[in-house]
Amino acid sequence: MSKTELNKQWIFKLFLELITQQETRDSKFAVRFGEEKQKVESELGQKLDLHLSEVHLIACIGDHGPINVTTISEKTDLTKGSVTRITQKLLASDLIKKQQLHDNKKEVYFRLTAKGQKLYKIHDRVHGEIEQRFMLLLDKYTPEQLAFARELLQDLLEWDY
Repeated sequence: MSKTELNKQWIFKLFLELITQQETRDSKFAVRFGEEKQKVESELGQKLDLHLSEVHLIACIGDHGPINVTTISEKTDLTKGSVTRITQKLLASDLIKKQQLHDNKKEVYFRLTAKGQKLYKIHDRVHGEIEQRFMLLLDKYTPEQLAFARELLQDLLEWDY
C-alpha cells in the first residue's frame, strides 16, 4: 500500500474517532454547563429543565433579539414548529418574553427576560472559554496547514456519507 493510501486510511480512522469522541465532548460540555446552570438556579430560586437546543435558542434570541419565529428558525436550523414549541416552554419559564412592534401588530417577536439574560451570559462565557482553548490549539499550525484544514472540514460538512 502506498504512503498516500496509508495516510488516507489513517485520516478515515481518525475521522471515525472524532465522531465518537464528539459524544463524550458534548457530555462534558453539558456537565460544565449544568454546573453553571445550578448556580443560576440557586440565584433565581427556580429549577431550569432545559436541553441544549433550548439554551441555543436563548443564545440566538440574545444575539439577535428582538427576533421572530421565522428568523430564529433560519438562524438555528430548527423547524418553525420546533421553535414555536421551545419558545412556549421558555415563555412559561420566564426566560423570554413576547412583544409586538408598534408598526406590525401581527408579527410576534421575542426578547430575553432578566432570567434569560443571565442564562445567555453563562452560555456565552462557556462558549468563549471553549473557543479560546480551540484557538490556542490552532496556534501550532502554519497558515497553509490552517487553509488545508479549513478546506477539509468544509468538504466533510458537505460530504454525504
